[in-house]
Amino acid sequence: MKRRLSEERLADAHARHVREVTFVRHAISVCVLSFFALIVLLPFFYMVTISLKGTAEVGSGRLLPQALGDLFTLGDSSRAWVEAQLTPEQSAGALASRQLYVSLGAESTSAPARILTLHVKSPENPRVEAIFEVVGLQQIRPVSGTKAEVWFRPEGNEDWVAIPGTVAPRSLAGVFDRLTINYQRLINWEVLSSGRLLYWVSGGFPRWYVNSLFVAFATVMLGLFFDSLAGFAFAKFDFPLRGPLFAVLVATIMIPYPVTLVPTFFMFAKMGFYNTYAALIVPGMVSAFGIFLVRQYMQSIPNELLDAARVDGASDFSVYRFVILPTARPILAALAVFRFIWQWNSYLYPLVLTNRDSMKTVQLGLATMQDAYGTVDYGMQMAGASLAVIPILAVYAVMQKHFIHGITLGSVKA
Repeated sequence: MKRRLSEERLADAHARHVREVTFVRHAISVCVLSFFALIVLLPFFYMVTISLKGTAEVGSGRLLPQALGDLFTLGDSSRAWVEAQLTPEQSAGALASRQLYVSLGAESTSAPARILTLHVKSPENPRVEAIFEVVGLQQIRPVSGTKAEVWFRPEGNEDWVAIPGTVAPRSLAGVFDRLTINYQRLINWEVLSSGRLLYWVSGGFPRWYVNSLFVAFATVMLGLFFDSLAGFAFAKFDFPLRGPLFAVLVATIMIPYPVTLVPTFFMFAKMGFYNTYAALIVPGMVSAFGIFLVRQYMQSIPNELLDAARVDGASDFSVYRFVILPTARPILAALAVFRFIWQWNSYLYPLVLTNRDSMKTVQLGLATMQDAYGTVDYGMQMAGASLAVIPILAVYAVMQKHFIHGITLGSVKA
């Protein structure tokens, strides 16, 4: 009896030790995976936070947008927001000035101020809309609509500049507007809200976005058709020089695609495709990697399925359409995601094969986005980069369920 109890205690101790070791291993694995996930997500988090900052905040060293901190000071009566319209020169002077004050009707009510936002809401209006925050108002409670004056002295200038303005309401709507101002400017929200859809989509970021969507989806659909058709031929048909032709096809994967840019440019220029959608779509219609991937998968499809279809009188194309395509759905879904990501992120081909603003894609447009003085608005650029991630996430969310299961399992009974 004592020996049995001793063995049971040893077994319990061993089981407890195994559980503890397993728990420690799992905890270490979770910590390591979380650490690497954090490293991967940090650039995306940084991109989003920059897109929520105003022009005056970018490069200030602050991690989070100031508007998020202002949520906790909306009820502070010693603060006020003042809206004003500036010329581009006044905007640059206010941004560079280290002395900024706001006067609310009397000299005694002037107080230090700081810039919250500087933006041009619409390309049609070159005026710069600015919001200043007045800090330290103790004598009066500012009322929305009250007239005010913004005073600043540009760096290197002894004269003060006065700009008329009005007190703006401090509310959640105002904070949300500040957080999304880069997105509003980027998508030209004023034109969109006015209902001029054709004019809205005719230029700028909306046009680049539509171009990228059209080119990406057209390339995916045509590429899946031609890659699957060629993969089917290489996998299930016997024809002369099939092996050497496939070897040459696979060898082309090792050729860096920038090497083909110059021949592609001259070829498309001679055919009159320069600055057209054909120049953006045709180079991606066939992929050696896609043919190789589909061919390898189709080799695993039992020939009995094809023979049964042919016995029923199906043609080769009918076999491809009704047997091969449904069976190869998982690999085609994976290839569709790969192709969409490649085409959506393509930069070099659109740069070489187009030079009109109306033909730019998202990646090319964001890389060349700057004002007449060559200045890049990084907040608006990061807003565009954030919006450019949405289609990739959407396509992956729709197609990822096809990655983990295959239709061929159980297709042929033993």
